[in-house]
Amino acid sequence: MQGLKTKRILITGASSGIGAGMARVLAREGCRLVLHYNRNEAGVYQTLKQVQELGAEAQILKADFRQLNQLSLFFNQAWQIFDGLDGLVNNAGIVTKSTALKDADGSQFDDTLAVNLQAPYRLSAAFAQACIDSEQGGAIVNNSSIHGQASCEWFSAYAASKMGLDAITKVHAVEWGQYGIRVNGLAPGVVPVERTEHILNEPAMQQKWCERMPLGRYGKTDEMGEATAYLLSDASGWMTGSILTVDGGLIARGNYPQR
Repeated sequence: MQGLKTKRILITGASSGIGAGMARVLAREGCRLVLHYNRNEAGVYQTLKQVQELGAEAQILKADFRQLNQLSLFFNQAWQIFDGLDGLVNNAGIVTKSTALKDADGSQFDDTLAVNLQAPYRLSAAFAQACIDSEQGGAIVNNSSIHGQASCEWFSAYAASKMGLDAITKVHAVEWGQYGIRVNGLAPGVVPVERTEHILNEPAMQQKWCERMPLGRYGKTDEMGEATAYLLSDASGWMTGSILTVDGGLIARGNYPQR
């Protein structure tokens, strides 16, 4: 990808799944990485090992994004590691599956919006201000979801957070374009990760999902990394305020399985 070599990138939620896939691809492209995690210490060290084997400089930072008062300190630490950042990937998230009647007090809803929406909002604002103060441009990628465009049963909190993330992606792109800061979103479809691959790879589940995708298969974590690299690179230099859907055609077909 054009212009990524030596770029300093913060990836939140880099301990497994799509975040780890993003880290591997960006490491291959020569980026220097700050890898965030919350609970999965073994996973983030595995990601660190993988990116170092690809020749990347990388360091690890821990933070619980439900504790929103930690975010300022966390961002300042991330900014200082490589004496600045060129890119921010807001990937960390909670996949909440619950009906409103089972979460009537809204506790899961609150946690989901804190991690999936408020944390990216605050980190993006901190990144933009730091870039403006340093008189430099930058690129933000918000990892959203196809649930930001069309959702189904059990996903009210998750879908609300991702629809909101798509909205702030567009608004921040408008606000910060004048400073050379681009803001785009990535909307992955069904991508098996460590916590879901055993279920999604069951034959009945594979048939249930994959027959609804024109390309006939699940996505891969490193494919999401390739899309992220594109959005951070000079190849997308005239692209901001967009949501890049990478889902094998599921949304285009518009036919979720009934849950």
